[in-house]
Amino acid sequence: MTDEPLRLITWPDPITIESLGQAIGDLHGLRVVVEPIPSRLRHAQVTGLVVVVGEVAHVYYDDDLPPLNRLQAVMHEYAHILHRDVVASAPAVCARTTFSDPKEARAEATGMELLAEVRMRRQRFDVLDFLGGTDGRS
Repeated sequence: MTDEPLRLITWPDPITIESLGQAIGDLHGLRVVVEPIPSRLRHAQVTGLVVVVGEVAHVYYDDDLPPLNRLQAVMHEYAHILHRDVVASAPAVCARTTFSDPKEARAEATGMELLAEVRMRRQRFDVLDFLGGTDGRS
């Protein structure tokens, strides 16, 4: 069952895109940085990407995506960190492209579960507020 890893998270309060990423990163000794995909890494079929360099997980998203799709891409990349598809001790890159690969399908399912859990835990959920880092309590 994919929701098992969600139970490992020490859920931050307030939950923001950054605080959730860090809570997931903390499980595996990673500092998580979320930012748009650099132009040199852009590709039409890549909407999200996680690259681990040392102990930093760079979670990239396509900033041309609509807000909900951008959020789904970030959650998918968080799922790769949560499932230890990328770790500090081994170089790895995961990209959100197609879901025919079992690892990508698992990350997509877990990413959607992360999003559902965030929506349940926040008193008010607005995609733009969440992406912008506000805590949703207003």
